[in-house]
Amino acid sequence: MKKTTQNLKFEESLVTTARGGSPDALAELACLHSPQIYRVSLTILRNHADAEDNVQDVFCKAHKNIHRFEGRSRFSSWLVRIAVNEALMKIRSRRSERMVFHVDMPRPEGEYRPLLEIEDDRPDPERQYMTRELAARAFHGLRPLLRQMFTLHAAGGWTHRELAGAIGITVSTAKSRIFRARAQMQQRLHAHC
Repeated sequence: MKKTTQNLKFEESLVTTARGGSPDALAELACLHSPQIYRVSLTILRNHADAEDNVQDVFCKAHKNIHRFEGRSRFSSWLVRIAVNEALMKIRSRRSERMVFHVDMPRPEGEYRPLLEIEDDRPDPERQYMTRELAARAFHGLRPLLRQMFTLHAAGGWTHRELAGAIGITVSTAKSRIFRARAQMQQRLHAHC
């Protein structure tokens, strides 16, 4: 317990000195926390070279933003958050398939438990293409008047009143036609799926 308190005070003094602009203090913090940041990075990125790059990116970002560290959490927790965010940005830039990671990090007592579940559920390019194709088919299957009204309302931002005035119909009829256009597109999408 006494050793942990001494370590925390030493870390706090290093952080204060680093905030003052000392590169030596930041280098010492990097030496203290690099192994943990590397483990977190490797768990997420699953590649030694990428994990090493991520550690460098984390400490560059920490150096640049050390004035933002408010001290409400441990410095190591702040670094881990940066590491996770940087690793996820690397993954997102490489691929867009769905992934789930369970990151195990040490708790203060030395026990391990899953702490984070990180998910990247963006659709892959093939799915995006298929979605656009299906939406286009559903849209082009509408009668021309409904297609025009829907476009003016959804993309052009026209209100029901503006549509009614431009076409020469009542506001309730304009609302009804927009509703019918949406319903028909939904039916066509369900039929294709």
